[in-house]
Amino acid sequence: MNKLARTASIVISIFLFLYTTIVFGNSLPKSKIQSQTPVCSENRSPYRDLDFLVGRWDFFTMDGKKIADQVYSKKEQGCLIHEDWSTLFGGTGTGMNFVDPATGKWRQVWMSPRYHIDYSGGLVENGDFVLEGRIYPNNGEPVSAIRGVYSRQADGSVVKEFLTFDESTKIWKRFFIGVARRHLEKEE
Repeated sequence: MNKLARTASIVISIFLFLYTTIVFGNSLPKSKIQSQTPVCSENRSPYRDLDFLVGRWDFFTMDGKKIADQVYSKKEQGCLIHEDWSTLFGGTGTGMNFVDPATGKWRQVWMSPRYHIDYSGGLVENGDFVLEGRIYPNNGEPVSAIRGVYSRQADGSVVKEFLTFDESTKIWKRFFIGVARRHLEKEE
C-alpha cells in the first residue's frame, strides 16, 4: 500500500470510529477504562473537600454590601467544580477547581478579563481551604504570588480572603476580602 492510500485508510478509520461513537454512543461495548468509576468522583478526601461551596451564593463586602453572585456546580461526574462569578457591575470570572492527579492537591485555574490565577492547595489543620500560586494580570503588570483563604463560618457563610506577596517587603498584603452567603430563594 502506498503512502497516500495508507494515510487515507487511517483518516477513514478515525472518521468511522468518531462517527460510530457519536451515533451509537453508549450502545457500543465499553472498554475496561471507560466503565470504571473515576477516582476523583469518590466520596472521600480530598475529592469532596470543596463540596461545601457547591450551590448558589451571594457575595458581599465585609460591611454587608452585595457585590456579586456566584454559582459553584459539580461537573464531569463530580471531578470538577466549576465556578461562575458575576458582579452587580458587569464583571465576570470563571474558575475550574479539581484535584490534580500529579500532586493530590486541589488546583484552581481562574480566568477573568482582569486576571488569570493558577493556584493549588487544600484543607489545612484549622479547617480553612488554602490555595497558593500565581496571579497574572491581563494588562501586562507583573506576575505575583497569591494566596486564597476560604474560611467556613458557624453561620454557614464563607469568608474569602486573597493576599498577594509584596517582594520588596516580603509581606503578604490583602488584595481582596469578602463573605459568601448561601443564596435564599424568594418565595412568591
